[in-house]
Amino acid sequence: MDTAQQIPPRHPARRPALLVSYLFALIAAAFAFSLAVTIWRGQMWTCGFYAGGPRLHLLGLIVALLGWYFFRHGIDNTRADWLSFAGKLTLLALSSLLAVAIAEIGLRACLARLHRNESIDELRQLRAKGRKLPVVSTHPLAAIIQPSDDPRLVYELQPGLDFQFDRVRVRTNKSGMRSDHDYPVARPPRSVRIAGLGDSGMFGWDVEQNRDYLSVLESNLRKRNDGVTYEALNFAVPGYNTQLEVQMLRDKALAYHPDIVIVGWCENDFSLPFFMLEKQNYWRRDVSYLYCLLFNRTEFRVLAPAFAMRDQREFSPDEVIPEITSGTDVEGVRTALRDLKALGEKDGFYVLVFGPMKDLIIRICREVGVPYCCTYEKIPADKYPANYLIWFMHPTANGHRVLAEYLERELDERGWLRPGHDVN
Repeated sequence: MDTAQQIPPRHPARRPALLVSYLFALIAAAFAFSLAVTIWRGQMWTCGFYAGGPRLHLLGLIVALLGWYFFRHGIDNTRADWLSFAGKLTLLALSSLLAVAIAEIGLRACLARLHRNESIDELRQLRAKGRKLPVVSTHPLAAIIQPSDDPRLVYELQPGLDFQFDRVRVRTNKSGMRSDHDYPVARPPRSVRIAGLGDSGMFGWDVEQNRDYLSVLESNLRKRNDGVTYEALNFAVPGYNTQLEVQMLRDKALAYHPDIVIVGWCENDFSLPFFMLEKQNYWRRDVSYLYCLLFNRTEFRVLAPAFAMRDQREFSPDEVIPEITSGTDVEGVRTALRDLKALGEKDGFYVLVFGPMKDLIIRICREVGVPYCCTYEKIPADKYPANYLIWFMHPTANGHRVLAEYLERELDERGWLRPGHDVN
């Protein structure tokens, strides 16, 4: 037999095709190298050039490998060769998908098993060792808060801030109060110390520094020059509810031995806080843990712990730890006010709920026996311009000024502004 007839004829484009296959091989190597470096770094590596994400690089690698195969072998392939190649490629794709699915499920199972006994007390111990949870949010408030060392408090203002927050400057003291100065824990002689517990209204949302109603109240009281040192400590944090406000009293404000505790009421205090410590659901469908582990380890470090802190747009109420959900709705507010009243009786301070109060919260205050001052009742609706937003959750600076005047009048009428016992 003529051996020349046994060798298939060389395709006329074989030599140029080989050169093109080398080019595809180089492209495939570049994509593979980029993916390898991305996995090693745990974040996208583009060598100074924007080149899409890992998925695009993986797709580029697959296309480059297919191009290499076509120009290297495909030109000479018969129909049977192509069918065989398609079968092998399908088997490889299915095997790869199965391996990825097994790895994803295995990783989630390991995380769930690792944290299945995680409790809020264990989290506190970890936080005591310096492990801080990042704030997972694009909300502007995320720039001025931090996770609290007490998981039941969830979050608090960062201490020592001097920050342009939207249109106003926000400064906090070393204790995390919105104030330009620190207050000594030791009480000065002949003093009246007021502690404010509230959310964004008392904090002074979109109001310049020292123009929130507690700061104005302190300034007005000091103008009396009656030999008494008046202090109004603003412990308000935007997004708090009544449960967190009472927890703030336990964690921070009680140490300052207040004579009066003002609770700045807002109707959303029946709800969950704006930021929430959420127990992770490792079987959620909207994210790939394996992908994050390989290509975005910053996100994986957020997803992997047993708890994460998210804002209301992100967290699922079903996943919120029960210690926090128990403080919401009518019963949660009622319980928080009962606790507050008991603390007042034990530590000897007055309690006043202050703000635009509707029938439900007034009824709760009466049931519990907590004094209140409803601004709907105390401040005439036709006396001040509507743009003061006095009864809105975020009054203007003029609204805060009016609130400070009426709060001072209320405290004076109740006889609470007389110095009590001196605390050294």
